[in-house]
Amino acid sequence: MLFMSIGGATGVFGNVTLVLIPIGIYISQAMGFDKTLGFYMIFLGSFSGFNVGWANAGVLGLAQTIAQLPMFSGISVRIFFHIVNFLLSYGFVLLYYNQIKNDPTKSLNYEVGMSPSEYMGNPEIKGLDDTKLSTAQIISLLSVFAGIGVVIVGSLTSKWGPNQLSAVFLVVAFVIGLANRLGFNGMADSFIKGCSALVPAAFIVGFSNAIMVLLNQGMVLDTIVNALSQPIQRMGAVAGANMMLVANIIINFFISSGSGQATTVMPIMTPVADLTGITRQVAVQAFQFGDGFTNVIIPTVGTLMGGLGFAGISYGKHLKKVLPLILVQLALSFVAITVLQSIGWTGL
Repeated sequence: MLFMSIGGATGVFGNVTLVLIPIGIYISQAMGFDKTLGFYMIFLGSFSGFNVGWANAGVLGLAQTIAQLPMFSGISVRIFFHIVNFLLSYGFVLLYYNQIKNDPTKSLNYEVGMSPSEYMGNPEIKGLDDTKLSTAQIISLLSVFAGIGVVIVGSLTSKWGPNQLSAVFLVVAFVIGLANRLGFNGMADSFIKGCSALVPAAFIVGFSNAIMVLLNQGMVLDTIVNALSQPIQRMGAVAGANMMLVANIIINFFISSGSGQATTVMPIMTPVADLTGITRQVAVQAFQFGDGFTNVIIPTVGTLMGGLGFAGISYGKHLKKVLPLILVQLALSFVAITVLQSIGWTGL
């Protein structure tokens, strides 16, 4: 979770998180637990950093650029937020781990009448304690870690986007195929088989983007953002900053993309902040909190819905389980915004 969280905070793991969730699920099952634990380890690990990312060029960096602030300014405060948020997320996952360890029926994968062997662990990987990694498997693991390392460096130093990230992982897949002597036909078959598991999530992402395109082209989003910004102008700085957070939470349900929300919101929120005495850094933080925390419950987030599909649990079960965590995170974010605006935080 810590590894995933750092990757999320630096903008490396966003949508990429989806393809790593099956690894977490396999690890969880190998430990004798359910698919949900594996999903939470990867998903909440990544988003505990992504939601308050202190070096995410595509979200925080873009918002600060629009607000005419130095990119990644205020990093020390945001790293503190990251630590707190990671500990909250880790505590949530650890609590779930202990619950299903003590009572397997607490698992979100449990259905009435199921025996623990049907949803806890994986019968196919039992009895492998003495198995050693082959040379091909070692090369495969090393290539994955090397690929992730290249992605992290490229994202931080060269602002890589989806095309560059995809190219790196395609090379990694090619190396793994050669190491395991799959041949070109075998590599193609394995690649297609792997992609097939992602088709439902891909459709969800496509439909989500289609909704955003319709709202954008119809000028609906501009109307919504403008309407939400009006009350802020009639409030004091502290109340206005908190209202700005509320506005971003609402807007995130319509624009699940962090960069898309920054592009839509910050050109309006920046002058509103100047008019009401809200510091621009606080305005950016209100955007980041509003965009971030609800990503874990918004049904139009492809990574979430695809991950739930991998874990084999319904959205309703997930929402009921994770809602207390989100409410705590949001409550702390209001406290943070109040304190930051009260002290006139500029992050410079």
